Amino acid sequence: MNSTPGSGTSRPESMKKILFVGGTTGGGVATINNEVVAIFRGVGFRCHQLDTEKLKAKYPVVAAYMIGYLQLLWNIFKIRPQIVYLQCAQTGYLHQSLFLLLAKLTGRETIAHFHAKANLKESCTILQFRKILFSRYYIDKMILLTVPCRSSLTHNGWDKPTFVVPNFINTDELPVEISPVRDREQILYLGRMDEEKGIFDILEIARRLPSEKFVFVGNFSDSKQEQKFTAEIGTLPNASWLGPMYDRRKYDVLAASKFLLFPTRRDEFPMTLIEATLLGCIPLVNLVGSVGEIIIDGFNGYFITPDDHDGIITLIQTLNANQDLQTISDNAEAYAREHFTSDGVKDHLLQFVG
Repeated sequence: MNSTPGSGTSRPESMKKILFVGGTTGGGVATINNEVVAIFRGVGFRCHQLDTEKLKAKYPVVAAYMIGYLQLLWNIFKIRPQIVYLQCAQTGYLHQSLFLLLAKLTGRETIAHFHAKANLKESCTILQFRKILFSRYYIDKMILLTVPCRSSLTHNGWDKPTFVVPNFINTDELPVEISPVRDREQILYLGRMDEEKGIFDILEIARRLPSEKFVFVGNFSDSKQEQKFTAEIGTLPNASWLGPMYDRRKYDVLAASKFLLFPTRRDEFPMTLIEATLLGCIPLVNLVGSVGEIIIDGFNGYFITPDDHDGIITLIQTLNANQDLQTISDNAEAYAREHFTSDGVKDHLLQFVG
């Protein structure tokens, strides 16, 4: 996070109103949206929510946005919030940011919480990037997930206040007690079951490490990949696929795993890494996207190269022989609690917005 916070957190006026626009159900952005709302309610803001995801689930996309814009205006004139706060993603940014244009035209302060890739400029077309830069004319403040993403904006003309708040989670649902990492036997993959995320690399590693137990958790979006994966894992007695898991079941499987093996090739901010480190599960992960914002190599996890199966196997064998493995696990948990939990980001977030 980049800021120069003062001492303590000032409480806003108890009647100050803020309208949050974004999803409230499901994972990802909706999870962050709900946590941000909870933080602001906890210090006295009067918070209202406009759930855009429910509209998109009920209506065709174009109709959902048109209805959403009308509902925004209705809420502004009915509730009269001082601030309109939008959770938005890189995909469909223009349509989403129009909520803030309408809010600005009605005299509200506007804040965008932008979930974008670390290398924003290179992951957009020139036209898309220009549209994002243009939105500074109606967005007063921008919250971003990573320092590189912030730099890609500010170095190319963004002149409004920006702030970095990484993705974070509420720890209330996490297991209170977790086993020492030496007592755990399995190596876990948790995420979308996709070749780009390295699931077939892990199968090859499992084939070459028959003494290790490998567990996969997640769901497929591609039936051909599912068929291929199912056929291959059926030949490996030391590997199993448990399907998707959510909430406490997901946390329990993380707490039972010594390593999270995550050879992803995608530019993303993996919430899985935060959840794993909070539960003392040591990530072995490719340095791509925003991974470097979460993992410090050799301190709270280790960097791997997806195609380097020999190197990954050697690393696993070396770590199994490492007498200080618990230190890495403890570092992972402590670092995540400080930087990637609601308590960890609360003061910084409130200071920037309030």
